[in-house]
Amino acid sequence: MKSTLSLFTLSLLLFISCTSFPEQEENKIHEYKYEYRQFDNDPYNVLEYTLSNGLKVFMSLNPEEPRISTNIVVKAGSKNDPSDATGLAHYLEHMLFKGTSQIGSKDWDTEKELLQQISDTYEQRRTVTDDEERKQLYALIDSLSVEAAKYCIPNEYDKMISSLGAKGTNAYTSLERTVYTNDIPSNELERWLMVESERFSELVLRLFHTELEAVYEEFNIGQDSDYRTANKVLMEALFKKHSYGTQTTIGTGEHLKNPSMEKIHEFFNTYYVPNNMAIVLAGDIDPDRTVDLITKYFGNFESKEVPEFTPPQEDPIDSVEIYDVYGRDREWVTIAFRLPGVNSEDIPAAQMTANILSNGSSGLMDLNLLKDQKILSGWVYPGVYKDYSSFELVGNPREGQSLEEVRDLLLSEVQKVRNGEFEDWLLPAVMKAYKLQEYLSNQNNVSRSYYISNAFILEQDWQTVVDNISKLSELTKENIVDFANRYLKDNNYVVVNKFNGESNPYKVEKPEITEIDLNRSVESEFMSKFNETEADRIEPQFINYSEEVRVDSLTSGIELSYVENKLSPTFELRYILEMGFLNDKDISLATQYLEYIGTDEYSASELEQEFYKLGVKFGVYTSPDRLYVSLYGLEDSLEAGIRLFEHVIEKAQADQSAYDKFVEGKLKKRKDAKLSKYRILRSAMNDYARYGSDNPYKYIIPEESLKQKDVNQLVEQIRNISNFKHEVYYYGQKEMDEVVQLLNKHHKTAPDLNDVPDKKIFTELPTNENTVYFTHFDMVQVEMMMKSNAGKYNPKTEAISKLFNEYFGSGLSSIVFQEIRESRALAYSAYAYYSNPGDTNKNHYVNAYIGAQTDKLPDAVDAMLEIMNNMPEAEDQFNQAKEAALKKIESSRVGRDSYFWIMRTKERMNKDTNHEERVYNEMKKLTFEDMKTFYNETIKGRDYTFLVLGDRKKVDMKKLELLGPVKELSLEELFGY
Repeated sequence: MKSTLSLFTLSLLLFISCTSFPEQEENKIHEYKYEYRQFDNDPYNVLEYTLSNGLKVFMSLNPEEPRISTNIVVKAGSKNDPSDATGLAHYLEHMLFKGTSQIGSKDWDTEKELLQQISDTYEQRRTVTDDEERKQLYALIDSLSVEAAKYCIPNEYDKMISSLGAKGTNAYTSLERTVYTNDIPSNELERWLMVESERFSELVLRLFHTELEAVYEEFNIGQDSDYRTANKVLMEALFKKHSYGTQTTIGTGEHLKNPSMEKIHEFFNTYYVPNNMAIVLAGDIDPDRTVDLITKYFGNFESKEVPEFTPPQEDPIDSVEIYDVYGRDREWVTIAFRLPGVNSEDIPAAQMTANILSNGSSGLMDLNLLKDQKILSGWVYPGVYKDYSSFELVGNPREGQSLEEVRDLLLSEVQKVRNGEFEDWLLPAVMKAYKLQEYLSNQNNVSRSYYISNAFILEQDWQTVVDNISKLSELTKENIVDFANRYLKDNNYVVVNKFNGESNPYKVEKPEITEIDLNRSVESEFMSKFNETEADRIEPQFINYSEEVRVDSLTSGIELSYVENKLSPTFELRYILEMGFLNDKDISLATQYLEYIGTDEYSASELEQEFYKLGVKFGVYTSPDRLYVSLYGLEDSLEAGIRLFEHVIEKAQADQSAYDKFVEGKLKKRKDAKLSKYRILRSAMNDYARYGSDNPYKYIIPEESLKQKDVNQLVEQIRNISNFKHEVYYYGQKEMDEVVQLLNKHHKTAPDLNDVPDKKIFTELPTNENTVYFTHFDMVQVEMMMKSNAGKYNPKTEAISKLFNEYFGSGLSSIVFQEIRESRALAYSAYAYYSNPGDTNKNHYVNAYIGAQTDKLPDAVDAMLEIMNNMPEAEDQFNQAKEAALKKIESSRVGRDSYFWIMRTKERMNKDTNHEERVYNEMKKLTFEDMKTFYNETIKGRDYTFLVLGDRKKVDMKKLELLGPVKELSLEELFGY
């Protein structure tokens, strides 16, 4: 289980919620039945309440959509793991999806006895060193597990949660937290609490050894990750005594092979107590009713004394430490300084310093290293934790550049901060940029719940978090210089060089596991009672987008589409051309080059600074089909922003030297792409399967042609953008007439607009026979994708295919997950789905994916093919999937910022105004027989193109040949260079 945030979102989170200032008095803003803490000037509208047992409840009120983002937060992570049982907190997180004595068991008394025998055998095995005896004990564990599985009902938790219409059901563990996430319809709050209170009431370690196998897989995935390898070395160097560095979240291979069910129970009983937990809710909430319900379902949990974690005192770093690691991915260098923990008064200055160095636009590194093309890429990451923190600078080298050179360039920018060599306007500009991002993140309930959870984990008062931006704005240049000279010295950091080369990863070997039978046709008494309860349904809302999107014309005849922003004083402005890189590869090249050149009035760096001062973001970019000139930011900067970006397009100036460096960097990025598993499998091999050798991914400008391009012609293409036929889209708070006047004033075009060039068409290939494409990559795991062309776009399949995907291939209770991971422990990740194209000229596909240990691939593929050709039938599970799909539609609301884009998509797909409502009504009528008919006609009996990425020395090629003719594809064949 995992959760990820973008670097930009994470940067905002750290910036607004990782500082500490004196607590302010709470301010009663509204009157409620209960006494809540409320907070001054809080854009998240948070109410805080504490139950008598110590359980914290945080509610962020946002009625825009009838849904609630939920986090159940535990203040315990890998730093709390016993040193002789690392990975325990993470493994416990996995097991909290397996149910309790009431959820997931059909005969608890019998099952309980067997689980105790399994636990006792694991404890015995931990003390045994003889390999043969250990093997015999594992065989006993396996046989006991098969017997115990006869009394369990898999995935009841997920079935019940899915039936609510939940989305984003997941969990994640990191250094000092474990968080369980869901996004539920607001009318299902009580039934969600009913399930969650039972879930956290006790720990039952059923299906333990099959889930342990999944954790083995996750461990091996990490062994294939150069980032995880480098980060492990970095944390070990920064924190030689603290468990931040001495142990990892996933744990050691040796500890994973010797688990203790007893220690997991001890951890649960110690840390999973109400006074160490919080329930965080963000969305459409009735506070008093919510507290009533939480008290009803969690009020009887007993508080316990939680052991205090005493962090060890780290010795100062007083000399530079350099470490080298190797792996298949591209090269980079990381420089890391150790800082104090979150409650240090120096952390605000650390956050501001990070943004002075790197803010994606006008930081010292952005301008001096990236804009000037001295390194390929780079950023700053401030890792703020409770006990200590880190300040990390990362850089990727250009072609022929050493990591030592990159390191020195990064450190030279730190030296400038120490010397105070940065502009005074940069601090208020940083604040303006974060004010913009705060407006945007405030509209997202998942962001709200994450920020509040983060504050709880770090034991920060929410008023402190709310006040952070205003407090940060009080920092001066002198504060930043002082911080840098005290913490970012020239001799107190760690360097990790990540070189491209051979590694020797540790692999946890696959144990022998007997397939277990799944009891799909039965349900526990708890689930039966749960199914008897029912919440009032939410009425679905279907938008007539053509009525909500207002249309006018500029004096030039160009169409303007207008949508009012009712949420925040921000705007988005787009010029949209129906012309992408498939129409003209050179225009795509020109838009990328634009980033590195200036105008007759500003240099490239000065332009970045001018946009940043305004609090706006500007960009020109292309997709395969379209070109977008984009501007978004604070509403009061709209006219100045338009004036400046029109100036950029009209007055761009060619720069041969900048172009030569740009091409050099572009060629290095192409080279690095061949080192990325993701790019190889998901992009290059995927397109090869769909189109053959001549495909969109390989539709690039050859190296020699790149080097010979006329920069003046490229700039002329930029200047000519507004002279092609295009439309304008605006989302903001200004009146439509005012927007029309501004655009008439500043957006100048030719009297007669040019037609866009014809688009290059690639033909999707039929899947007439089984074919295997194999590409070698040095890795522990193996990854396989299966694709089958299912024919041209058919709007009649939309309702049934959505329901099929819900039932068959997605989520923890899906057929694929249960069969391949739960029952047979053959893969950490496995899914299947029927895809609907985004263009009427494109095709549907039947898709499947397996990520597994190399030796388990043949069995995993056989299992996948078995269920793709002989679908296990579970009508009750189908009905639950149907309810889940309907409730998601009923409780979903489309943000106004999406109205225009959905309208245009519907137009491209020839969908009428009532399309969504019709799909919903069709779905309500669908039966299990309809599902079986769709499966038999569309899924069953298909031929596939199998895409396999793995180590040639480990993959059994003979087994692959049983699937069909095998063709090994070189990276040159896939990438075209």
